[in-house]
Amino acid sequence: MMHLVTSENSDGYRDELLEMHAHRKRVFVDQLRWPLPVEGDLEFDDYDGEQALYLLLLDARGGLKASARLLRTDRPHLMSEVFLHLCASAPPQGASIWEATRFCPSPEIVQSADRRLLLGEIIAGILEAGLLFGMSQVTFVAGGALKPLALAAGWSAKPLGATQRYLGDRVTACVAAVDTDGLRRVRERYRLVAPLLRYVPARRAA
Repeated sequence: MMHLVTSENSDGYRDELLEMHAHRKRVFVDQLRWPLPVEGDLEFDDYDGEQALYLLLLDARGGLKASARLLRTDRPHLMSEVFLHLCASAPPQGASIWEATRFCPSPEIVQSADRRLLLGEIIAGILEAGLLFGMSQVTFVAGGALKPLALAAGWSAKPLGATQRYLGDRVTACVAAVDTDGLRRVRERYRLVAPLLRYVPARRAA
């Protein structure tokens, strides 16, 4: 089950969010060597806060399998502040356009097939959240390994500029449409038979 976490119900997910930040530190800082700010064993950045939406994919026992973050693009976000040079022209921005960042599979999940399925589930969750919040597009930056998988996931996605070197990887800015046809194709591609996203209101989450 994938849980949607907002500023309104985040108090009910304190342990899961801490696990997310710990996973991000292990994956992005320890493994990939990205120069990101850390607080002990946790990775945070300037875009973690009340404005962010989080997708937490949990297993049957409540353990975190994968996570991602969504940010509005009518406010400062990574593509406008860090990755603007990846876009051939001005990147899509606006109240209905959000940015997906920090896709992070659990560092305990190492099999490629399992990680590909997690990506598909996260993409389906992004589209479900996007339809719920009235999003029209989602932007994201994909590394060399992630780009072909993301572009072939079933949603209508395309690059926003040429692939460039960044921190030892080859990264590409991309944009995808948020629509029901894309969600249907992603579900078919990854054999997902039911909606994934669950929103637990603050009182119940607590």
